[in-house]
Amino acid sequence: MRFFLLIILVVLLVVLATITAGCRSENGDDTPDVNSEAECNSDGDCATAGCSGQLCVKAEDAAGIITTCEYKEEYRCLQLTSCGCNDGSCGWAQTDEYISCLKDYQKK
Repeated sequence: MRFFLLIILVVLLVVLATITAGCRSENGDDTPDVNSEAECNSDGDCATAGCSGQLCVKAEDAAGIITTCEYKEEYRCLQLTSCGCNDGSCGWAQTDEYISCLKDYQKK
């Protein structure tokens, strides 16, 4: 009976080790893999810039960006979206509300 319990314990440990090994990243540690060629890897890597906050750029570049101070009506649409990392590039989230708003201003 003890031998049988020992075998079950060993099998459970092997299964547990296999499952937790799948949680490791490709670089062999517990940190998430980062795409070094991407402009961004998370929303925190991006920030708004420009006099009217109309640009979505890499956070490290945002403070140094200077634009003309003009306000366009379509900038109101930016309230319907967020600046973040989209497929490795900083940009505005293409929400249905945001796209619809932009289309309304393009008609004018």
